[in-house]
Amino acid sequence: MIEIIPAIIPPSLNIVREKFSKVLGLVKKVQMDIVDGEYAPVKTWPFVDKNSDDLMKMARGEEKFPYIDDFILEIDMLIFHPIEYINDFISLGAKSFVIHIDSTDHIEECLDTIKNLGCAVGLGIKPSVDVDLLQPFLLKADFVQFMGNDKVGHNGIELDNSVINKIKYFHKKHPSTAIQIDIGVNEETIPKLKEAGVSRFISGSYIFNAPNIKEALTKLQNF
Repeated sequence: MIEIIPAIIPPSLNIVREKFSKVLGLVKKVQMDIVDGEYAPVKTWPFVDKNSDDLMKMARGEEKFPYIDDFILEIDMLIFHPIEYINDFISLGAKSFVIHIDSTDHIEECLDTIKNLGCAVGLGIKPSVDVDLLQPFLLKADFVQFMGNDKVGHNGIELDNSVINKIKYFHKKHPSTAIQIDIGVNEETIPKLKEAGVSRFISGSYIFNAPNIKEALTKLQNF
C-alpha cells in the first residue's frame, strides 16, 4: 500500500490555509517546504518579508498554525543551517522533518534533536548527490526522501529519470529503509518509482492543480 502526501511551497500563511483546506479529510499527512532563498533560489514562509514574526508567535503558542490539529505536518527543510529552526517548528506542532544531506555539516545533531523531541526525521538527497553519503546516518533516520530533480523548491518540475537507478541501488542495499520521493510524481511515474522501491509519494502540482482533488488523490492511491 502506497501513501500519497500532498505538498505545498507556500509564500504565505494564506496559501497554507487555502491549500490545506482542499485536502482536509482526504489525507492524514501533508508536507510543507520551507525554503530560505539560499539552499534553493526561491523563498517561502517564514523567510518572505517579516513572516518570521508569525513563526515566533506560533512557537510561543500565541497563535496556531493552520490545520495543525487536522494533519500530521511534515517539514521539508530546504534551508542551510536547519538546526536553527527545528525547535521552533516542533513547538508549532510539526511531527516529521526532512533534513537534506547537503544542507548542513551537523546532520547527526539535527537527527538527534528531532528524535529526542519525539518526532520523525528523514534524510533528503538530490539526484546529483552521492547516495552513499547517507550511509553514516541511516540508523538514526526513519526514512529517506529522494528528490526527483535537482531543481528543488519549485512546483511542476519533471522527474529526472536518473534518480530511478539511484533508488534501486539504495533499496537493494537497505531494503528495510522506507523511501519517499518528492518532485515529478504523477500517474505516469508512480509505477516505475514503486517498482524501484518507493512507498511514499510527495505530490504538489498534480494534486492541487487537478479539477477534482479527491479524484486525483484516489487515482494516485490506487497504484
